[in-house]
Amino acid sequence: MKEKKVRIVYSMIPLLFLIVILSILAFGHYDRTFPALGPEDSFSLERGNYKVYVDTQDSAADSCNVYYEVNGQERILASTGVKSGVGVDFEIILPSNIRNDSVRVVVFDEDMTRLPQIDTLRISRVLPVRQTVFYLVIYLSVALLLYKGFGGGRVSCLLTGFVSVAFLPFYPVFCAAPVRMLILIMTGMSVLLLLNKRRGISQESIVRYMFFLALSLTALYFCTESSPFYARNPWDDVSIYYSIGRGITQGYVPYRDMFDHKGPVVFFFYALAHLLVPDCFYGGYLLESFCLSWLLYFVYKAGRLYFYEGVAGGLSVISMVVLLDGDFLGYGGSCEEFAMVIYGSVLYGYLAYFAGKKACTGRWMAGTGALLGLVFWMKFNMTVCLFVLVGMIMLHKLLGRHNILKDIAAFAGGFAGVSVLVVGYFICAHAIGYLKNGYFVANLAYADVRSMGETLGVFGQNVLMAVTDNPGITLLVVLGILVFVLSSRYLGHILGRTGLAAAFVLLIGSTYVSYAFLYYYCLVAVFAVLGMIAAAGFLTDRIDRLKVCGKMPFFLGLPCLCLLLVFNQNHREAAAFSENFTLFDVCEKEIENASNKPDKTILLYRNHTVQAMTYEGMKPAARYYFAPNISKKIPEINEEQDRYIHEGTAQFVLVHDVDVYPNLMEWGLHQYEQILDWRTEDESVQLYRLK
Repeated sequence: MKEKKVRIVYSMIPLLFLIVILSILAFGHYDRTFPALGPEDSFSLERGNYKVYVDTQDSAADSCNVYYEVNGQERILASTGVKSGVGVDFEIILPSNIRNDSVRVVVFDEDMTRLPQIDTLRISRVLPVRQTVFYLVIYLSVALLLYKGFGGGRVSCLLTGFVSVAFLPFYPVFCAAPVRMLILIMTGMSVLLLLNKRRGISQESIVRYMFFLALSLTALYFCTESSPFYARNPWDDVSIYYSIGRGITQGYVPYRDMFDHKGPVVFFFYALAHLLVPDCFYGGYLLESFCLSWLLYFVYKAGRLYFYEGVAGGLSVISMVVLLDGDFLGYGGSCEEFAMVIYGSVLYGYLAYFAGKKACTGRWMAGTGALLGLVFWMKFNMTVCLFVLVGMIMLHKLLGRHNILKDIAAFAGGFAGVSVLVVGYFICAHAIGYLKNGYFVANLAYADVRSMGETLGVFGQNVLMAVTDNPGITLLVVLGILVFVLSSRYLGHILGRTGLAAAFVLLIGSTYVSYAFLYYYCLVAVFAVLGMIAAAGFLTDRIDRLKVCGKMPFFLGLPCLCLLLVFNQNHREAAAFSENFTLFDVCEKEIENASNKPDKTILLYRNHTVQAMTYEGMKPAARYYFAPNISKKIPEINEEQDRYIHEGTAQFVLVHDVDVYPNLMEWGLHQYEQILDWRTEDESVQLYRLK
C-alpha cells in the first residue's frame, strides 16, 4: 500500500468501529413513560436490565408488584414498597424476552387490595454508558499502540482491522467485567509488542494469528451459547463444569465438596472462566475462542506442509465451518471441544514429522506430553489416539537407530508436570482419595460391562448413529484417512500411514464402545482436516491460480462466517429471538423473590438440570447437590440426596416430577413449601423453599 492510502484506511477503521459500537448502544435504548396506567394495562419487554420509576398520588398506596405471564401462570417479576406522592425507583433484570404483552405493574394498599391506577410509570433500559466510554478509550489506545509499534504501514493497518473485528464481539464481555478485561487487553497487547521485537517471529505470523483470533471470536459469538449473544448456556454438562469451576474459586474442592465424575482439568478451565468474567458464561466463550484460534492455526500449519500460503490459509478458514458444526458442537463448551485444539496440535506435529518437514525435538515432546497430560486429566479415554501418534514417532526414531531416551524423558516430564500440578492440588486439599474415587473409580463404574457380542452390537449402533448424524463430515474424514493411508503423496513412510490408521481406529473404538453422545464427534471431526487437504491437493493439481492466491483466506472469511450460520443453528434458539421466559428464567426469579440472602443453597433432587446452579449467589447444598448420570451405578448418591431432604439441608429443592416420589413428602419434603409448579406436555418440575 502507498503511505497516503494506508493512512486513510487506518483512520477509517477506528471511525467505522466507533459508529458500530455507538449504533449498538443506540439500538438498545429504551425509555417509555406510561401516564395513568391501569392494573390491566400490559406491555412487553426485551432481555436486559431496566430501571423502573413508579409514582402514584393515591394516599392508600403501600406496595407495588410487577407481574408477567409464562406457561399459563402469572408470576411476580419484582416487588417494592411505595408511598403516595413519592416516586420510587427500582431495577428489574430480564434474562430473556417477555413478548406476550403480559407485563403488568400493580399498586396495592396495606390489605393487598389493588388500586385503580398508577399516575406515572417510566421504564428505562440501563445501558453500559460508562463502560462503553472506557472501552472506546481503550480501543483507541490499542489502535494507536499498533500504529506506533508496527511502523504504521500495511502490517499495522491489517492488525488494526483484525483487532477491531475482535473487539466487536468482545464489547459485551468487557461491559460485564471491565477491570478484568482491561488487564486481559493489556496483557494481550504486551505479548503482541514483545513478539514483534522477538527474532524468529515474523509480522506476517502475528497478523495471521490475529486474523484467526478475530475469526474465532466472531464465529463463536453465534455458535456457542456461552457467548453474550445468549442468556446462558442451557447444556447440563457445561452447567456442571461451570458450577464446580465457580465453586473452586470459592474454596470448594471437586469430588470432595461438589461431586461429578469428569476430570479435574475441565473444572479448572471453568474456574479460570469464572475468574475472567464472574457469574456468567462469558469467560467460557473467551476460552473457547482462544482454543479455536489455535486450532485454526494448526490447520493452517498442516496445510503449509503441502501447499502455498494462500491455499493453507483458505483451508483453515473453510475448516472453521466443518469444526463448528452444531450437530456435534452442541451448545458449546464440552470437554471434547477444548480437546480439539490438542488433537489438532498433535496431528500437525505427526504429519510434519512423517512428511519430513519437521524434526521431533525434545521441546516438542515435552510440550506434547503436557498437552496429553491435560487431556488425560480431562477424560482419560481421549488420550488413546494421541498416545498412538506419539508412540509411532518414537518407534520410527527407534527403528532409525536414534536415541529416544531423551524423547521419552521429555515426554514423560511434560506429562508428569501437569499431573504433579493436578495431584498436588488435591494433596494440598487433603482430597487425594476423593480424586481417585471420583475420577477413576466412578468412571470405571460408569462403563457398561457386556459380553463381546453385546459390546460389538452397541459399538456398531453408536458408530452408525454418529455417521448418520454427520454424513458430510464423515465423508471428509473417510476421504482423508483413505488418501493419507493408501497414498504416499502426503506421508511417505509406511509406518506413518500405519500409525495414522491405527490411531483413528482406536479413537473410534475408545469413543463409541459404550455411548454415542453428539459431542463425542468433535474429536473425530478433527480428522476431517485430512480430507480437506486431500481435496485441496486434487484442486491445486488442476487449478494453477489457487497456488498464488495469497489473499484467499481474507476473501473467504465473511462467506464462511455466513455459511457457518447455516450449519450451526444455535443462533436460531438465541435469547435475542426467543419469545418468552424459560423454566430456568422463572426459577431464577422465584428464588430471588423467595430469599433476600446473597447466598442461596439448592439441591437438585434425582436430576442434573444444573442450570439452576449458574444463578448469581447459588451454592451447592451438599456434596451430591445434583444427581449425575452415574447415580444409577452408585447407590450412595441417591441415598445421600434422600438424607439431605430428610435433614432439610438445602434452602431450595428442585424436583423433576414430584409425583414419581410418593413417599418424599413424608420422608422430609414436608419441611418445604412449593413455590413453583411447572407442568407442560414434556416436563413436570417443582421448586420448593425451606419453611
